[in-house]
Amino acid sequence: MSHEVIVYSLTGCPHCRNLKGFLDKQHVSYTNYDVGEDEAAANKMIELTGQRGVPVTIIDGQIVIGDDLMKVAMLLDAPSPADETKDIPKDHELIIIGSGAAGLSAAMYAGRKGLETLVIGGAVGGMATKSSSVENYPGFPDIPGDDLMQKFAQHARDAGAVIAEDVGMAIVVKDDRFSITTLSEKEYTAKAVIAATGRSPRLSGAPGEAEYLGKGIAVCTTCDGPMYKGKTVAVLGGGNTAMDMAIEMAGIAAQVHVISATPLDADAVLIGRLTEMQNVTFHTGFTITEFGGGTMLEYVKMMPVDAEPEQKKGFLSSILKSSPEKKLKVDGVFLGVGLDPNTAMFEGFVPMNAEKEILVDIDCKTDVPGFFAAGDSTSVAAKQIASSVGEGVKALLSAYDYLRK
Repeated sequence: MSHEVIVYSLTGCPHCRNLKGFLDKQHVSYTNYDVGEDEAAANKMIELTGQRGVPVTIIDGQIVIGDDLMKVAMLLDAPSPADETKDIPKDHELIIIGSGAAGLSAAMYAGRKGLETLVIGGAVGGMATKSSSVENYPGFPDIPGDDLMQKFAQHARDAGAVIAEDVGMAIVVKDDRFSITTLSEKEYTAKAVIAATGRSPRLSGAPGEAEYLGKGIAVCTTCDGPMYKGKTVAVLGGGNTAMDMAIEMAGIAAQVHVISATPLDADAVLIGRLTEMQNVTFHTGFTITEFGGGTMLEYVKMMPVDAEPEQKKGFLSSILKSSPEKKLKVDGVFLGVGLDPNTAMFEGFVPMNAEKEILVDIDCKTDVPGFFAAGDSTSVAAKQIASSVGEGVKALLSAYDYLRK
């Protein structure tokens, strides 16, 4: 049976790539509109969905928002992504949960060590795929995060690792083996496990945030930034994530407001680059107290955190002084307020710190024999792609020694 399929997407969006890759694999013909290049298509998508997020798929008139491949497969009467894992055996030597920099690095080394390895990772690449440009990974001075992660994944596959695009949900120990249950209701077991589940964007918690997610509030400039071409946007946060967002949006939007409750604590090179941009205004010492508007986000309200916010030497003269609550008209806000560890499935199973990060020693060992952890979901202070690679390799070497004893 043939279907009429329309896709609204953006070049560089990893979720769009994931969706279109699935359609291509199923040999489904579809009409693709790049909403970053086609303003009429972008307006049509907003009219149909009431939001600015991509991808959007329309199958015989039914709308699917995001890369919900299970729903897409159902509407197409096609095999679901879960069916692609039916031939993966249940039992393994090693299971790696997470397919970001740490997990894929561990998987590549596992393959080279001859370990029979399964990676359970959802969408491949993790948070790095949301970066339009990675400039601090050795050997790649400037590369899109999604491109870098695809190279990682291919290297792991070439080494022999099997990657199941599924999501781990629960873990227990059965008969001296770890048993992992996934979102697609599969069960896999292993003698050893490496947790490399990374982190996810944190929300601000301000009133109106939930109402306008996807309708003016976003967490990924790579995925949604082009939808704000020529518009006024704000970036919330003062760290590297927020500065990367602001730099990218300064090249897309007409005006960018950077709102940070504290003095900026990003890398000096990022702050320096932003201060040279004429369409960027800094508001330090402020926090957003409300998101508001009509059908779409139209404004934010922000309030000084202190009576007199500190003005750090070198900041732009446009930093606002203390004042009562201010209303700022914006078309969109990108949240860069931090990341929270994806460790819910391990709560009660392995010791964690107050931030819900898995506690590990210098060799990535936990207090649970045979269970190792690496990357941004652990208590290791460094949260960088390069450090995650090293931690993933260390975790694998520790797991290898454990398995070969």
